[in-house]
Amino acid sequence: LNLSCNAIEEDGATASSPALQVVTQLEKLTLYDNEIGAEGAMALAPALRVMTQMKVLNLSKNNIGADGAAALAPALHVMTRLQELNLCDNDIGADGATALAPALQVMTQLKELNLGGNSLGAEGARALAPALQVMTQMKVLNLGKNNIRADGARALAPALQVMTQLKVLNLEDTRIRADGARALVPALQVMTRLQELNL
Repeated sequence: LNLSCNAIEEDGATASSPALQVVTQLEKLTLYDNEIGAEGAMALAPALRVMTQMKVLNLSKNNIGADGAAALAPALHVMTRLQELNLCDNDIGADGATALAPALQVMTQLKELNLGGNSLGAEGARALAPALQVMTQMKVLNLGKNNIRADGARALAPALQVMTQLKVLNLEDTRIRADGARALVPALQVMTRLQELNL
């Protein structure tokens, strides 16, 4: 189901939630660029919670913020079959990352994760690191434009080191500087399948 770029906003998300709650076998849902905000995320959460077969979920560019991320976390927690998750450009911040981390930790089949442009900072990177460490099947990881700095890079390094299947890693515009880059070297050395690297 693709409802991208429809400007549904909070009211549309609230109106569509009851209908979505009966589509329990849905495997792919795209709501890119709808500006649903935190309230819209809260409205959609009950519907998403019954979609246990979901494999691809795209809620990028919706300005859900930390409160929206927290509202979505319980729903994401049941999506253990999820293979692709895109929450980029939502300004979830470190608090949102902290709220999402337990849900991400059960997504052992995840192959693509996009959390770019979310103002995570080093604190957000530290919160996500334990969850990322179970994602051994990861092939595409985007954490760019998050200002994680060197401390965030150091926190992520052990998790990245288990991602031996990774093909694309995006850490552009994260201000990791030389110290952060050095911390990533051991992880990069085991990524023998890496095809694209953005620092």
